[in-house]
Amino acid sequence: MDATSKIARFVAGMRYDDLPPAAIQTAKTAIQDTAGVMLAGAKAESGVIAGRLAREEAARPEATVLGQGFRSSAIQAAFANGVAAHAEDFDCSFVLAGQPMAAIVPALLAVAEALGASGRQLVEAYAAGFEVTAALTFAIKDMGAWHANGLLGAFGATAGCAKLLGLDEHQLTMAIGMTASMASGLTANFGTMSKPLHVGLAARNGVHATRLAQAGFSSKPATLELRNGFFAAHFPARDVDASPFDALGREWALEKHGIRLKPYPCGGLTHSAIHAAMELCREHGIAAEDVDHVDVDVPPQTYETIAFRVPETALQGKFCMPYLIARAILDGKITLGTFTEDAIREPHVLALLHKVTMRSNPDLVHSADGSRPSIVAVRLRGGQTHTMQGRFAPGSPQLPLTGQQMEAKFRDCAAGVISRQACDQALAVLANLDAVDHISTLTQLLGGS
Repeated sequence: MDATSKIARFVAGMRYDDLPPAAIQTAKTAIQDTAGVMLAGAKAESGVIAGRLAREEAARPEATVLGQGFRSSAIQAAFANGVAAHAEDFDCSFVLAGQPMAAIVPALLAVAEALGASGRQLVEAYAAGFEVTAALTFAIKDMGAWHANGLLGAFGATAGCAKLLGLDEHQLTMAIGMTASMASGLTANFGTMSKPLHVGLAARNGVHATRLAQAGFSSKPATLELRNGFFAAHFPARDVDASPFDALGREWALEKHGIRLKPYPCGGLTHSAIHAAMELCREHGIAAEDVDHVDVDVPPQTYETIAFRVPETALQGKFCMPYLIARAILDGKITLGTFTEDAIREPHVLALLHKVTMRSNPDLVHSADGSRPSIVAVRLRGGQTHTMQGRFAPGSPQLPLTGQQMEAKFRDCAAGVISRQACDQALAVLANLDAVDHISTLTQLLGGS
């Protein structure tokens, strides 16, 4: 397998004009969505800490730390913005492996601003990073205990940054090799600040590896596929599918698979169950006081990942099915405000939470179309049970968000971080991103104060 060289050849040779119109539009949508969730993440504790440390470094001001009112080096800005991008677990998903593309936009905004790149170049670079990450995701498929956002996202960030920097094939090969030695991230850290840390590190590593390669730093030319390389180290005894690397540039994951915009700022594996619970309550007029018990059947993978029975922190609430279902029934919505230290301790929520049981159901499996199946059964005090099977949540290609809903999400994320005027102007810039001459037109609007 010569995955490294095929990735390098693809990134070096691809051009904006090669992209199908649908791929361009999806890239712009993903950039808008990620920019919004970075603003929301700038207020989260992990985002605040990452930003504060970057500010204390007092590095050369090359790139904006979004929502925090200052500029830092491209490497530091990529790290802080990367943490913010995943701090609320609100960033868009892929058909496999959760949110492996999370690190691309934070890395690219930092490098694009430092270089004075255009919006068109940013879209082109995002497409490069997306396609590389998608190829790796399909080649590996089952991530095991590795967190795709950090492990694979680093390669997407590297590919996109390399495109912006204009690296040649040899330099790209060196950058990929360095990234292979830096990429990491463990699912054991879900429900803590180290989950978004993975994205911050992946974004930072993409910037760092490409700048090192540009300066002549070296690595092994085939680090991905060597017998002691990336695939063998992270996925031993696993057959890695080589075909996705052959398809690079011939078919576009941006067009074929697209993205899944998250309607709720919590673990994506919970979203079909949340949506089903809300629909059951809406269709049957169910109120919290009517509920005797709720059973939520999920695939074994979801059961193992969404691990918290009762959340002890707001972050754990994002990965606690009983809390999320209780909130869905009580509030009819899941918002950024659902996850505060006070919210998870409200007595009426805890009372309902203890009536929810999540069960592992081996008959439910994640499928190649991106479905995350669940079965929600609400038993009422009178003995009647209402059941719904969920497969997709709003934001998936099967249940797409409208333009108004996407704009509303961006505005919710931006509220209290940037002014309403800046928000209006940023949305206008993002809608016409490929016509923007200098990406600082956008980053200045998103900087905050």
